[in-house]
Amino acid sequence: MMRLAADYARQGGGDVAIMHDLNLTAMFADHVLLMQEGRAVAEGPPIEVLTDHILSGAYGCSLQVNHTPSSGVWLPQGAAL
Repeated sequence: MMRLAADYARQGGGDVAIMHDLNLTAMFADHVLLMQEGRAVAEGPPIEVLTDHILSGAYGCSLQVNHTPSSGVWLPQGAAL
């Protein structure tokens, strides 16, 4: 489904998705609006929004992100309470 939406956007269409899966978001989104309790926390490219500091603050726990060498996207890797 995400590939279809990405292909549509590349052809000039637009799409908006509400995502709860940070890995899929990192892999497919061009622009991210991270929300916490109905308020915007951060907005921009996934590599700027899905960071240790921003995600840790939004989720209220210590999070660490990493990236996959082949795709260059950032992915959450671990959490600690």
